Amino acid sequence: MKTDEIAQLQGQIERERAARKQAEALLEEKIRELTLANRLLQRYLDSVPCMVVALDTRGCIVMINRAGCSLLGQPESALLGQPWFERCLPQPAGRSLFPSYLQLVAGDVHARERLTEYPVLDGEGRQREMAWHTGMLTDATGQVVGTLSSGEDVTERELAATATAESRELLLKIIDTVPARVFWKDTDLRFLGCNTAFARDAGMASRDDMVGKDDYQMAWAAQADLYRADDKAVMASRIPRLFFEEQQTTASGETVWLRTSKVPLINDDGETFGVLGVYEDITEYRRIEADNRVHVAELTALNTMLIEAQNQMLRSVKMASVGRLAAGVAQEIDNPFAFIHSNLVALKENVADLLSVVAAYEKLEPLLAKEPDSLASVVQAKSTANLEFLQHDILNLIGESLDGVQRARKIVDTLKDFSRVDTAEWRLANLETGLESTLSIIWNEIKYKAKIKKDYAGIPEIECLAPQLNQVFLNLLINAVQSIDERGVIILRTDFDEHEVWVEVGDTGRGIDPEHLERIFEPFFTTKPAGKGTGLGLSLADNIVRRHGGRLEARSKPDKGSVFRVTLPRDRSAIKSDS
Repeated sequence: MKTDEIAQLQGQIERERAARKQAEALLEEKIRELTLANRLLQRYLDSVPCMVVALDTRGCIVMINRAGCSLLGQPESALLGQPWFERCLPQPAGRSLFPSYLQLVAGDVHARERLTEYPVLDGEGRQREMAWHTGMLTDATGQVVGTLSSGEDVTERELAATATAESRELLLKIIDTVPARVFWKDTDLRFLGCNTAFARDAGMASRDDMVGKDDYQMAWAAQADLYRADDKAVMASRIPRLFFEEQQTTASGETVWLRTSKVPLINDDGETFGVLGVYEDITEYRRIEADNRVHVAELTALNTMLIEAQNQMLRSVKMASVGRLAAGVAQEIDNPFAFIHSNLVALKENVADLLSVVAAYEKLEPLLAKEPDSLASVVQAKSTANLEFLQHDILNLIGESLDGVQRARKIVDTLKDFSRVDTAEWRLANLETGLESTLSIIWNEIKYKAKIKKDYAGIPEIECLAPQLNQVFLNLLINAVQSIDERGVIILRTDFDEHEVWVEVGDTGRGIDPEHLERIFEPFFTTKPAGKGTGLGLSLADNIVRRHGGRLEARSKPDKGSVFRVTLPRDRSAIKSDS
């Protein structure tokens, strides 16, 4: 070989060696740059709080950051090169996402959708729900060499979402169990939800069918304007509207009555975002109410008949009482007339004696001065007739006679007053006067068993049915007398205040047992032996007092006596409608 050819070859070798050294230096520089970039990338990825993992085309781990290692509970050295889908993912029922990954790196973009959310197993073997964002890794020629994915742990969020869904479902179930209809709307008055009962009224197959609709699309479209006006007023005022009645046309075409309440819906920021409504169908209640009104009218008519029957009974009881007292009253009348007759007989005899003395004076008067003997006979006649006594006694006898006549007249007038049965007219009357007249009627039964004590306050007159109240006093006085076994006291008291007057009839008799005290005003209840009482006296008395707008009350202690109080209003205007 020629020397110049060798020299050329050596020069070429030197140039190639220099070029190789330069290339090696450039490569080393690039390697240093890539190593630095890789370290910087690793540091960056390690600072990211979510998991970042890079896979090659076989699905093996070629890079994973610190958050990923921490979540999986394994060091990087134990994870690199491991099959991601088989090592770190749960495989329920033999299902695997690895085929979808192969489709993704092969260019199937739809496979990426299947890899957006899937779980991984953490270091304790628990399943963690992850949300993934995946990008393709390519080389300089654009060839896919793997994937880079970042995953966010959404387990808590999923659990919260699940809990929220479960709570919502539970709430809807609870609302469905409520017998009322429930609905809620947004501020545009479109339905956000309802319970099944409400959807059924609207003719919907399910409650979900109501969402987004408004009242104009319902069976009750004719009432829509009214309903919406109510809803707007509640939201504007932010004040609930409770328990008002309205009508509704249901999907079946039936018009029903509702009792409705509406409440504004207000969020935590104090903003109104809708309205909640609750109503119940009260159509049946309304029907029952109408029936009740008919029944009340029937009962009112029946009550009128009963009142008339009661009046008849009162008359019968009163007449029976008067008949029972007739003997005593007759005796009271006979006694005054007896001593009137006796006094008149004595008066006649005395007058005759007086006239004889007068006659003797008339005969002897001319001789008195001349005839001392005649004068002596006159004096004898005066002495025999006891003229001085006659002059005083005759006036007393006449006074007693007049008193007896007056007593007889008073007793007869009282009896006539008491037995009057016409009770239809309300008049002003003094209850103390009525009590006194009643006492006179029954005095023959009282005087042998009880002493009367009176404590009258001078009560004012009231408008009443006086004969009926006299019947009340009669029943109370009879009960008081019958409660006294031997000798006792009956106390009569009256008093009044600005609004009421009251009369008390008390006694020192046997009293009433506590278990009987609550029942004494019941019809036909009596503690007397059979044949001794009907059990109607106090019941009728109570009804009469109630008719006057008053109340009949009793207090008693066994062996200590009883007190019955009749309290009546001074102003009858409050009870005129019931009379």
